[in-house]
Amino acid sequence: MCVLPLTPSSCRYRRFTMGDIKLVLRTELHGLDDKKGQYMTAYALNEWDGKMSGGIEWRKKIDYQRGAVLATELKNNACKLAKWSAQSMLAGAEQMKVGYVSRVERGNCYKHEVLATQSFKPEQFAMQINMDRQNMWGIVKMLCELMQKQPDGKYVLLRDPNKAVVRLYSVPMNFNEDSDSGSESSSSSGSGSESDDEEETEAK
Repeated sequence: MCVLPLTPSSCRYRRFTMGDIKLVLRTELHGLDDKKGQYMTAYALNEWDGKMSGGIEWRKKIDYQRGAVLATELKNNACKLAKWSAQSMLAGAEQMKVGYVSRVERGNCYKHEVLATQSFKPEQFAMQINMDRQNMWGIVKMLCELMQKQPDGKYVLLRDPNKAVVRLYSVPMNFNEDSDSGSESSSSSGSGSESDDEEETEAK
């Protein structure tokens, strides 16, 4: 396979329609398979010390138990893998390549090597990890409808760390524009939880 790398700013604009909502997205692609003429995305899974985490050592298992390595990553990093799948599908990539990256020496955090790579079709991989595409678009549609109800302004969408709830805060237009306002942002968002500008939506 001959892969032609795209430039760092290789963006692809795509339009989606959800009922009466039209959405234009700037998506990202990482390469092109020259032989197949397919767009692709590329990501890296980084090994953590297997002895410390109680997991499996990739160098010993990657060649003949790659499924077990991937299953462990799905257990520990399900959100990250789901995000990669969604990004690849939104970009219209036909391939999603995943590299298994490990440190050359355990104590050296600067030198790494790719132990193996694996290619997936994003749609099939999403099904493999039980990612519900209908639910994914349903969440996006719910957020779009929520924002359309709000007056013009600047907002921050925040997920509650302790509850299955997302909170929408109305903030000043100069919110978080420089380092000085960054220190004020925490107090602004904190006070917003008691104001009338907050909307609370159950996250499903």
